[in-house]
Amino acid sequence: MKITIIGAGNAGSACAFMAAEAGHKVRLLKTSNRITHDEHFEAMVSNKGIYCVNNTNNGHFTDSAVDAEKTFQPLEMITRDPKEAIEGADVVMIFIQTTYHQALAERIAKYFQDDQLVMLVPGYAGSLFYHQFCDNNPIFAEGESTPNDARIVSPGTVKVLFKNVRNSLSFFPASRTTEGMAIASRLFPAYNIEMNNVRKHIFESALHNPNIIVHTVGMYVMYPMLEYCAKHHPDEVPYMYRDALSTDMAWLMIEKLDAEKMAVLNALGCEEIPYLDACLFRNEEDLTQNPRDVFESYKLSSPPGPYSFDNRYITEDVPMGLVLLASLGDKLNIAMPECHRLIEMCGGILKRDFYKEGRTLTSLGLGALSTEDLLSFVNDGIVPIKN
Repeated sequence: MKITIIGAGNAGSACAFMAAEAGHKVRLLKTSNRITHDEHFEAMVSNKGIYCVNNTNNGHFTDSAVDAEKTFQPLEMITRDPKEAIEGADVVMIFIQTTYHQALAERIAKYFQDDQLVMLVPGYAGSLFYHQFCDNNPIFAEGESTPNDARIVSPGTVKVLFKNVRNSLSFFPASRTTEGMAIASRLFPAYNIEMNNVRKHIFESALHNPNIIVHTVGMYVMYPMLEYCAKHHPDEVPYMYRDALSTDMAWLMIEKLDAEKMAVLNALGCEEIPYLDACLFRNEEDLTQNPRDVFESYKLSSPPGPYSFDNRYITEDVPMGLVLLASLGDKLNIAMPECHRLIEMCGGILKRDFYKEGRTLTSLGLGALSTEDLLSFVNDGIVPIKN
């Protein structure tokens, strides 16, 4: 297939390499300029492709003790021109921070074509922005997590540390799920999942994004550790997964926040899947394992940091994730004390109003809809007309 990857950061670069390695014709589009990864992008342009250290060759995750051999994949196109990158592609995969979805949609959605699969990874219901600015009729898909965990290690080279065994998807409108899965299942093995594991609609995918819980709680609990190290041990940095997510406080918060999320899922007619069970499904072939044990095994192989509380784990996943969760809870008349407390505390630390910045049903243009009409819209893509 012809695949356009939008976003030349960690995830986009890794997926561009892996798609090319799988035999797809890959175009890579960089949409930002002089913000991040410009040197990396220019190196790929010069090389006409991308180098990768794929440490998952012998398993789906690694402790990076011994790096794999660096290999190279040529790419069909590496460009900053959205028109030439998108037109004629079978699949468009968007790997950018969700905070930029609305602005990017205004720039590129006009190039989407009928029946093209446009996948947002992750989504947080951002496909609604692209739908708003699109004149044609593509199939939108939203993922919950990137197919792999990767880091750019030098200009032109990405290292893959972890890959998911399975990745659930949702589609907008949900009525095109069967069409969308027929295309998505050919991308990567992780997307070749049974139809009963495909999400009912984009809000279900949004709430199963693991970062909505693990990043927000992990960083909040890590905050005093970061402050302490900055003052007393400036040459050291704590590990969010290893240190913050080893505390009883973190897991008490996770349990409370997860319970609120599952109450919203239930009210939306979706299955209540706990956070750890959803992680097990993504990460392991053997689903009989203890989900907490699997999480602990990944935690020990995770990289250090983040190095600052002012990080996308907070500045993206609080306003785009937690605020959306709170907005859905409010619409459904579900009490969300843990969610609201975390939003307010994180915003207070950074002196930002994440409610004002955040993604809500109102910012998505759906605030006036009843619950019934909201679900009808995500299923059919049409706002019901009342007589």
